[in-house]
Amino acid sequence: MTALVHAELLKLRTRTATGLILATLALVALTVVVNIPTASTAHAPVSLGDPRLLASVVGISFGVPEVFMVLLGALAFTQEFRYGTITATYLGEPHRSRVLLAKWLALTLTSTVTTGASLLVSVPVGVTAISAHGGDAVLTPELWQTIGAGFVVMAAYAIIGVAVGALLRNQVVTMVGVLVWMLAVEHIVIPAYPLAGRWLPGGATDAWLELGPALDLNQRLLPTPLGGALLLAYTTAAVTLAMKLAQQRDVP
Repeated sequence: MTALVHAELLKLRTRTATGLILATLALVALTVVVNIPTASTAHAPVSLGDPRLLASVVGISFGVPEVFMVLLGALAFTQEFRYGTITATYLGEPHRSRVLLAKWLALTLTSTVTTGASLLVSVPVGVTAISAHGGDAVLTPELWQTIGAGFVVMAAYAIIGVAVGALLRNQVVTMVGVLVWMLAVEHIVIPAYPLAGRWLPGGATDAWLELGPALDLNQRLLPTPLGGALLLAYTTAAVTLAMKLAQQRDVP
């Protein structure tokens, strides 16, 4: 299994993945900056003087890395079909469940590195920007909870990405579907219809990261533990379905 995971990690070392992570980190910094209110901002969901502000902007900044991890996870599988390497992969390891498990482990490791890199950007940028606006960046317990939850969320999204790629297999369809769902559908449904949107994967994630106050959805998202449990349920369902179909479907 170690050799399989190492092989999957090598497959992720592409210029596309490198470009995506660099763009992601740049967008993390931008997300933090634009979500910090000024002293004159009226009716900000989390004000400049609120000690939860740093935790809130760090939590919001996970939005772009979440999309990145789903895309990277999906690419880890769909590129095998796009370039015709899936046959060689299955010949090298006939047990398809082991191939899927290796991809999930490789992407989980990658998600840990990506989360750490994102935090190395979001936390210093957040502290600097809050101070520049005259606020006081506080390292609250909420911040540490957000950081811990971020590692879990990113791993879950990486695993879901691989599962989605295994289910759809077509790279273009998968990429477009992921972007439309995460950047359009959830961004519209969750704030507009929170009672329904909180049950979506994005709504569960917002609850787990405790983003209710920052998104002006306080008391309308699920309780934090229930949000984490729901995200775990989505991840488990995706893994189960991908594992089952991978055993049954022919290689084109």
